Amino acid sequence: MPNDRKTALRTQLIDAQQELREVLDRVEPTAWNNVHANEGWTVRDLLTHLTTAETGFVGAIRRMAAGQGGVPADFDANRWNAGQLRRRGEVSVDELRSELEKSHQDMLALLDSLGDDDDAAFDNRGYLSSGAEGSTEDNFLLVVSHKREHTADIRSALTTAARG
Repeated sequence: MPNDRKTALRTQLIDAQQELREVLDRVEPTAWNNVHANEGWTVRDLLTHLTTAETGFVGAIRRMAAGQGGVPADFDANRWNAGQLRRRGEVSVDELRSELEKSHQDMLALLDSLGDDDDAAFDNRGYLSSGAEGSTEDNFLLVVSHKREHTADIRSALTTAARG
């Protein structure tokens, strides 16, 4: 029997990724340096952040689903993000997009690996990168909302620059 939670999560993950892809496909070469006003990050920074976050989410969700918690209780998202942006600042946009797609596929494979008839993996708890405690299902939903939030940020940076 298929797991409705799993099916719903898969649909949301795919939809959020597709929306992000569509926005990224509209970024002109000169627009990667457009700044998003609320965070001061460029469109390229947002892509870097989304790429590294997706990779980190896969590991954290894998641990959580296995009953090993999520991120450490003292996880500092701001420090982690700053470090990732510093280390990944010279990676090309094409490479970042390729890594983002691979991480998305890894995320779907992880979701698919969870048993259809066993909700326990979805209910395992731990810390989310947001600082809250939650379940594996909550962590998948955080991936979706995180991706949608930053997709909107990219769209806003492109719209603001176009009005310019």
